[in-house]
Amino acid sequence: MSKSTKPVSFKKLTLATAILASLGLGAAQSNAAEIEFFGTAKIKPTYYSNFDFDDQKEDGATLNEGGLVSGNGANTRAETRLGWKAAGDDWSVKMIAEADQILTKDNVDRSFYTTAEKNGLPNAGGEFGIERAEFLYSLAPAVQLQAGWDIRYLDLQSGGLLYGDDHPFVGLRGKNNDTSYEVLYIPINNRVNTGSSEAGDWRVYSAKVSQKVAEWTLSPILAYSDNVDRNADVTYFGLEGFGKIGGANLSFEVIGADGTVGERDLSSAAAYAGIELPVNDSFSPYVAVRYTQGDSDATDNKVEGFNGITDIGRFSGLMGMDGNILGENLSTGYGATLYAYAPERTGGAGVQGYGGIGNGASGINPGSRIFALGTKGALANVSPNLSYKAQLFMIWFDETGNLINAKNPGQKVDDYAGTTVDLQLKYAFNQNFSMDYILSTFVPGDGIQDQTNSNDSAYVNTLSMNWAY
Repeated sequence: MSKSTKPVSFKKLTLATAILASLGLGAAQSNAAEIEFFGTAKIKPTYYSNFDFDDQKEDGATLNEGGLVSGNGANTRAETRLGWKAAGDDWSVKMIAEADQILTKDNVDRSFYTTAEKNGLPNAGGEFGIERAEFLYSLAPAVQLQAGWDIRYLDLQSGGLLYGDDHPFVGLRGKNNDTSYEVLYIPINNRVNTGSSEAGDWRVYSAKVSQKVAEWTLSPILAYSDNVDRNADVTYFGLEGFGKIGGANLSFEVIGADGTVGERDLSSAAAYAGIELPVNDSFSPYVAVRYTQGDSDATDNKVEGFNGITDIGRFSGLMGMDGNILGENLSTGYGATLYAYAPERTGGAGVQGYGGIGNGASGINPGSRIFALGTKGALANVSPNLSYKAQLFMIWFDETGNLINAKNPGQKVDDYAGTTVDLQLKYAFNQNFSMDYILSTFVPGDGIQDQTNSNDSAYVNTLSMNWAY
């Protein structure tokens, strides 16, 4: 999943004309639908360094959207998309074909998908296929049927603690004056297994109502996760809000999780709050806090480590940055997976878990408390098309009772995980082409140093060349 750049249409055809032209037949019929084509292309030379926080060790493989790469070395990722959409008075269809790959001859002018792996390694990226699809039909003025596998989210405009992804869905949504709603059925996993029709399945049912009150939007959230694959039944409930007070932009969310994981009782929580104060076009500082509850004792009958359905902090409104190091796959020491800001896989992927991207989060994870400072704006004094975002995160583990101290065996792991610093510069040449550069580092604190017995900083350097048409 990655944010889309708003496309600029380059050609419009009619559906009937396109079909008939391919058949060599006559003119379009009166019920023809207009098709708009659009696309994006992003080429991202990237260098990772010390994802295991240890200069003395050879980094193992890590994962980004393009597939498996080294945690210490260079790669070039290519995200190429071609989309088309058509619409009528009460319906619309949109599809986006995508290839997201780490560039090498095996997956550009040829492919090894016929054998699924090469040299023992799977190709975890994607060939050109339908990455996203959205099908809409308006049944009534405030009732729209929706289906497909496009981006849907519950809390992306605040902390991204609970859910955001392009999983398959069927649902309804609508709006009446200042009230809007969305209900979704999301079959994340629906696997075919012999011996059981549900083994491996994971289904989510969600409802969200958004009410505008003056300059605020308040949204109660309810979701039920029927995670057969993890033998977990979980109800999520909470409230999201965002709006203005004076010249400040505020956002918050509070999420609770209650249910069972196997024979254990689950009770956990997460929260976020942020405030941004735009001073001028060049300086818009913010302060935010983000919290996920940790588990204090892996041996008791309680699961307390918070698992979102998918933690999507990387794309959240205030603290998000597409390409910063905390949103990468940091499985060693900190335990966050791709897109997530919380250390949800610490304790072992899936151990007493009930969610997370790939259903791999752990219910005995330590949780986190993040204090964030940042700013963004235009750099018109330098160049009229140059902008920036800079931010600093100070990160603590919420609980450390389940963490193992490799540096001083038998002693308690320190709760300070470390500090991340992100800088992004973007230059827009025109509406169709831009470039941005991200330098991001994770300086390990005593909490990671205790676990890894090392103290080397991890880095990401990424140059992104972006075309939109």
